Order: sequence, then C-alpha cells, then structure tokens
Amino acid sequence: MWQRGIKSAENNILALGFFDGVHRGHQYLLGEAYRLAQEEKAKLHIFTFYPHPRNFLSSEEVKHILTYREKYCLIQELFPQSLLQFVRFNKSFREMTAQEFLTLVEQEIRPRGVVVGENFRFGFQAQGDAQLLKNHLSFRGIEVTVVPSLREGGELISSSRIRWHLESGDLLSANRLLGYSFFLEGRVRRGKGVGRKLGFPTANLYPPSYKLLPASGVYTGYVSGKEIGERNPSLIYVGHRPTVNFSPRRLVEVFIPEVSRELYGERLTIEFQAFLREEMVFPSLSELKNQIEQDLEALRITTEQSAISPFHHCEHGAERRTGYL
Repeated sequence: MWQRGIKSAENNILALGFFDGVHRGHQYLLGEAYRLAQEEKAKLHIFTFYPHPRNFLSSEEVKHILTYREKYCLIQELFPQSLLQFVRFNKSFREMTAQEFLTLVEQEIRPRGVVVGENFRFGFQAQGDAQLLKNHLSFRGIEVTVVPSLREGGELISSSRIRWHLESGDLLSANRLLGYSFFLEGRVRRGKGVGRKLGFPTANLYPPSYKLLPASGVYTGYVSGKEIGERNPSLIYVGHRPTVNFSPRRLVEVFIPEVSRELYGERLTIEFQAFLREEMVFPSLSELKNQIEQDLEALRITTEQSAISPFHHCEHGAERRTGYL
C-alpha cells in the first residue's frame, strides 16, 4: 500500500531515498532493507518524496523515470507488502535543518531500523549525511545500515546516468542499468485515425508532463494490457508527429501487429527494448507507409533477440489508490 504525508513506521524497517527508476542500485539497497525486515518480522517502510527535490531547489526541471503509480507498482512487484509513503517536498522540508530531520525520524516516524545509501544527504543545503544519521540514531537505539553504492564498469549506477541514456535513445544501456525494460503506463486516447487509414492502427498515449520520455524516434518493444494479454511485440513511436497532425506536446504511439481492434480508454503498459530510427519527416503518406513496413521487419528481428526479463508492473485496469496520481 502507499500513503501520503508523514506516518509512523514504528517497529518497521525504514528505507530513505527518492528511488527514481528503482534501478539496480536501488534494488540492492531495498533488497537489504527487505531482508532485514523479514529477519525482524517487520514490514519494509519506504519514505520518499514528491516531486523530485531538485525541482524545488533548481530552475531546471528533473523528469521522473517512473511516475508515482509506476514506482509503487514496481516496488510491490519486487518487495511485496511494503509500505510506500510519499511526502510532499515543499518549502518547510527544503528549510528543515539536519537536526530537525533527525528529530522527525526519531520522534515521529519511530522506526526499528533505518537503511540508506552511502550517498544519502538530508537537511537544508544537504547538511546531513549517512554517517551523521548513523551516529545520531544508533546512539538512541535505532540501528542504521548504510548500503554501498552499486557500480558497473567502474561507474556509479545512478538515475542521472540512466536519464542521459534515455534522452540519447540508448535503451540497451538504460535497461541494463535499470535491470528491467524501461516502461510507461497509461490510458489510450483517441487520435485522428491516420494510422488506421494507412493500414497500421495505432494507440495514442500522453504520459504526464513530469514523466521522462526517451529521445524522439521509433523503438521496438512490447505492449501489455488486460484485454490484449502480456507482451505483444510492437512498434513504439515517440515524438511530435511532424508528417501528419503535428502535436506540440510529445506523445507515444504504438502499433501492435497482432491487435486490430480499437483500444480507446484501455490502460496499457509499454516496454521499450531498442532504438530503431530517428524521427523523420516524410514527403507523402505512401513513403511513410513504406517506412513503417521496413520498421515491422526490424521489429520481427529485434524481438526475437530480446534478453531482458520484464516485471509485470501494474495490474492492468487497477484503480488509482490516491487522488494525486
């Protein structure tokens, strides 16, 4: 389950962090916390924020690898029965001193134990670090476990590194660091029907503005849904549709060769596997159609070579559990 606002985690194991992407490094940390919770016959209580704290501290917007709903569903897939608590990062949190944050954890959240990464920072202007947290809480009988960062090829596995790969269209590298296929989830919205006229009916999705999308272009991947089943090989387009019906906002269109019926209103999960080509402007619809046929041939080849096992993510058709997602 998930909660909003500050709730007590008394007798639970508390994991602190933003965990955007729930990548392999996060999975390692949360796995240690989950194991400890099971040993203590307690629950894993994950304390995180919304929106990204850097969006409150900087004029540069940080896009989220996962929406709040996607983060919740993925964590529940990995660590069943965990409690995920979203706390709004606002002015009072931004100005909270390190000592005030320590008091909050000790007196209001009251965990049995705390797990953080070695780079965890807290308090105004990042005054506090993992060692201060450990020294303060351990003295008060709350055991703190500091988990070392996970590295690959000598480099830290980080959300910023994954964002860079996604924005470059390098899905293979992003998926390797995530430990699963980058995905997005949402409901299909009605389009202009141009794809259907060309013989390639597509489903249109408009992810939330804070959701990170990979570089504009065409990708191969899979689409799952309650009515269409799991992991249908698909072509995935991300962009503005420069050839027909230009969209000022980037959207996602998917063509599922094995599905011909309309999908309006259905909730789909779209997994990105590999970058196929850049976004192109075609002088005619016939040339666009010819290119899509070439893309379909590439889809048949790449999906046969797929190696990353996905998680099931959100239950298709599941109701939202809070009003702000």
